Amino acid sequence: MQMITATLLTAATSATVILIHFEVMTLMSKLANRVHWPVRVRLLVGVFTLFAAHSLEVWVFAGALYFGNEVLLLGSFDGPFDGSARDYLYISLVNYTTLGYGEIVPTGLLRTICGFEALIGLLMMARSAAFTVFRPDLSLARGAGVEDMA
Repeated sequence: MQMITATLLTAATSATVILIHFEVMTLMSKLANRVHWPVRVRLLVGVFTLFAAHSLEVWVFAGALYFGNEVLLLGSFDGPFDGSARDYLYISLVNYTTLGYGEIVPTGLLRTICGFEALIGLLMMARSAAFTVFRPDLSLARGAGVEDMA
């Protein structure tokens, strides 16, 4: 039964993060078609907006890890982990970015959530990179090339 619970929590959290990212990028696309800001302003707004989306997604996974650990008792964390919000945010950030320091290690079914967080984080960052590259109107002036930005 715990495996089903962990799977449902992982799926719900992953779906939430994917939808947050989709909505932010959709909003950015609509905004890019309406505003005529200078090139560098568009670049900065685009990058910081995506950064904010990734930050929110890390918090969502941190909440899922808290819920899985403290409420559902799906496992625990070994290492210098005191159960503070700071520690949940830290382990979530390390997983999402696939940094993987390894000093805090999930046990039990929390490993499932952490593993999928790394996969989803990698996919969302790749999607952000592709979005920035293939939506040049978010970072470049319409009709201008990279050489015109210098």
